[in-house]
Amino acid sequence: MSQRVPFPFSAIVGQDEMKLAILVAAVDPGIGGVLAFGDRGTGKSTAIRALAALLPDIPVVEGCPYRCDPADARALCDDCRARQAKGPLRTRMAPVPVVDLPLGATEDRVVGALDIQRALADGEKAFEPGLLARANRGFLYIDEANLLEDHLVDLLLDVAASGENVVEREGLSIRHPARFVLVGSGNPEEGEAAAAAARPLRPFGRGPHPRRPAEPDRGDPPP
Repeated sequence: MSQRVPFPFSAIVGQDEMKLAILVAAVDPGIGGVLAFGDRGTGKSTAIRALAALLPDIPVVEGCPYRCDPADARALCDDCRARQAKGPLRTRMAPVPVVDLPLGATEDRVVGALDIQRALADGEKAFEPGLLARANRGFLYIDEANLLEDHLVDLLLDVAASGENVVEREGLSIRHPARFVLVGSGNPEEGEAAAAAARPLRPFGRGPHPRRPAEPDRGDPPP
């Protein structure tokens, strides 16, 4: 099966402000993220997904589900710390993750939960990492972010601010690094409800308002 190739970032035209905002977030994650609130069909989702092809690979700890940075001992997960105490960590190069957070995602899918399959098959209480684990050291993209449920917005802002995901449920007590850049898109066509829903998203960043390019003036038709 052939791998799906994203639309090239450089081929997106007429949206220079949005592209610049995304590139600035990639260079300096400390700005807090990007929220592109604009018309449909302006390339918001396409630009975000095309970003991954621009970013260089990063070193990660081999076998770590959180893609821990081997050069940052303070940001290692508990498992990587235990492995480091026994000897040097094995590393590999991996692409920067760009993870989609679908609107219908549950809290368990976002933060992680008990691995039901292992619990039933082996009687083992194990943690199944969620989307936040996959997005560590990368980007978490939310399409139609203005429609995201309030409790998930609060959760994402808390984790983005702390850089750590804490899961304490079903007998599990897990902490793992979750440093990511939040990138969201929204559509003003949703009306007043969308504008009200977008207010809680303001703390995670500012961004452009992409608009559809105007149709070129082709002049008067020939007689």
